[in-house]
Amino acid sequence: MALLAMEVDDMAARTTIPEPTETWTETLNVSRDRVLAAAQARRHGAAVLAHATAGRMVAAWTLDPAAVDTVTHLEQTHARGRRHLRRLLDQPHGAEVQSPMTNQLFDRLTQPADPTKRKEIDYTSIKSYTYTPRKPLRRVLDHALDHLNQIDQWHRWRRDGLVPTPTDGWAPSTVTLPEDRLPLTPTDLDAWLWRIDQAMRLLTQRAAALGQDELDWQPPDGGWPLRRVLHHVARSELLYAASFDEALPEDPAARYAEADARFSERLVASRATAGDETIVFPDPYGTFFMPREVVAGVLALERELVAQAT
Repeated sequence: MALLAMEVDDMAARTTIPEPTETWTETLNVSRDRVLAAAQARRHGAAVLAHATAGRMVAAWTLDPAAVDTVTHLEQTHARGRRHLRRLLDQPHGAEVQSPMTNQLFDRLTQPADPTKRKEIDYTSIKSYTYTPRKPLRRVLDHALDHLNQIDQWHRWRRDGLVPTPTDGWAPSTVTLPEDRLPLTPTDLDAWLWRIDQAMRLLTQRAAALGQDELDWQPPDGGWPLRRVLHHVARSELLYAASFDEALPEDPAARYAEADARFSERLVASRATAGDETIVFPDPYGTFFMPREVVAGVLALERELVAQAT
């Protein structure tokens, strides 16, 4: 089972920046210019841009307002994601796009909460992965099934003390299978969507049956409560499904510029939800952030990238 018994790096929470959006924008622009200067002047410039792009895209994804209610978030995301999945038929056979995420940023965002257990991350290299038109379908389905199974195991763990048994049988986003490169036909897509719809329906039904105590139960090993898991599933479905519709340009500098633009747009828009208790901002791993914390996280990452590039 894909269980990440980790917490997001607390660097963002320890970094203080002024509250007004205008000041945030000025501070982020200064950081952006430093990243671009480092990318142009230093031999690890491509890596700096790739990880900075990933950081600003994660920030943009996090600032996409989500319903605080887990069932509503799952339902709304599936409706949006399904529209993206339908458009995978528009992609030619052999199409492939690079994910904005890098393995290094994934490691950063899923570091253990215990500082003594964290590992140093090498930002001078790049490990990334790509999507084909069939691959998002596999990831959406497998991810939903994985966490549907997790709900059952967490229920037995909480009720009977029965420790979960790992059930990994799928390949993660970093792996592209031979079947991911097969042509996608309308008949194929219909069959995939039927399976995905059924899996998401079952997951949503199980989520709706969970009480607040079950959603917020903290596993003994420090793993994720189910509330966090379900927000993670909702976020991930949309990221997989939109991998082609929201692909970034191929040029590294253009990728960073587009990621910066999307993040800036979401940051400004986040003001409209201020004080709305029905809205939250979960990152791709289900942790809630305030906009100021998202900004602080971007600034902290980019300081580290520029420092390592020297």
